[in-house]
Amino acid sequence: MREFATTLILVIACPNFVISAQIGDGAVIINDNDDNLISLTKTKISEYINETDFIVLPNALDTIQIESWQGFPKNLSIISDGLQMLALKMPEGIPYAPFFMPLFRFMSNTKSKNAEEQLESFLRSDRIRERATDDLTLFLATLEEKKAIK
Repeated sequence: MREFATTLILVIACPNFVISAQIGDGAVIINDNDDNLISLTKTKISEYINETDFIVLPNALDTIQIESWQGFPKNLSIISDGLQMLALKMPEGIPYAPFFMPLFRFMSNTKSKNAEEQLESFLRSDRIRERATDDLTLFLATLEEKKAIK
């Protein structure tokens, strides 16, 4: 079963709320309409680095975090543990604005077809690789405002 050891983060994001469920490390970060960064899930600090809960463990459901937030999300990010030390102020697990805000601006402003390539290049950069560990999963989403139909 060791080869199936993985963490899990699920998110449902709507115009006025976000719900997440998480087993293991990583984080769900919300940027609201006032540009406040909110860590929806709390990073678990283990005694040893790279120690976490996996979905294949018998007690996995005992470790699940289910969190909800009401408000108006402008952006959403899900990160894996490899980016935690860069993206969060540890040990508190507070979102680090200099990491997230440029990424959210990029997502909000880009219409580029090569956005995926640009993000991949960012994650492969020496600046990131020197400070990040493990896997570098980064999910970014932007909620587009819909104009009311009259």
